[in-house]
Amino acid sequence: MNRQVLSGGTIVCSAMIFYGWAQSSASNPNSPECSDRSAKPASSRPSKQSTDAKKHCSQLPTIEMGINIPEQLLNLQWGNRKSNQLGNNIETVYDNLIKQAQTLASRNQPMQAIAKIAGIPRNSRHYEMAQQLQEDWSRELLRQATGECQQARVAKALSMLNAIPATSRSRNRATELRRHWSQQAGFLNRAIAARKTGNWQGVIDAIQLLEGAPMYHSLLVQGLLQQAMTNLYEPDAVMLQTATEDLPTVQLPTAPSEASPNSAM
Repeated sequence: MNRQVLSGGTIVCSAMIFYGWAQSSASNPNSPECSDRSAKPASSRPSKQSTDAKKHCSQLPTIEMGINIPEQLLNLQWGNRKSNQLGNNIETVYDNLIKQAQTLASRNQPMQAIAKIAGIPRNSRHYEMAQQLQEDWSRELLRQATGECQQARVAKALSMLNAIPATSRSRNRATELRRHWSQQAGFLNRAIAARKTGNWQGVIDAIQLLEGAPMYHSLLVQGLLQQAMTNLYEPDAVMLQTATEDLPTVQLPTAPSEASPNSAM
């Protein structure tokens, strides 16, 4: 719990106890000592007891006038909501940040726009607007990230998902997509690695794991698949020559030439 709240609570409790004691004492000025002092005639030589009673009674109004607990309680920081409000200078800074963020969003930069206003605190009068803008831009980030993933640009898509703030209602969806896309990125990297080593069957096996994924129909994935199938199923030129070099050569007969009209005459 906040140390300031605990401290404020302790002060209030102590002040209330002291205030109750002071009110109890000050509200009964006609205590026996004071009553006796007013009822009995004053003697020529006051005793020590009467002197002490007089001193006690004279202090009661001082206690009542010297403390003003209710006013002090109202001025405590945790009880005075106005003390949590920010100054106009700070609010002006946050207003400018919102305007800058809106400019970034209009330039199709929702990631930078969200980051610009992410630090506006709850006690600012601009907080609600900042939260609504972040919500709108988070939905836009989800849409753009899906488009990037469909083009097999997974790294960029994941960076967009990471920019969605934790307070956004789109955060859960972003977390789910991040898990799926990270797994699919692993399959794509496996296919690329297999191509580099000439393992065309490995390329095909990895791409088959991407069926149904947004990136399956991307140019990158389809290009890898076509290259793998071409190299895997077309015979190698060297192997084809080796397989056919021992076969007998067959001379195909040529078709007789057609007689010219002048030869018959």
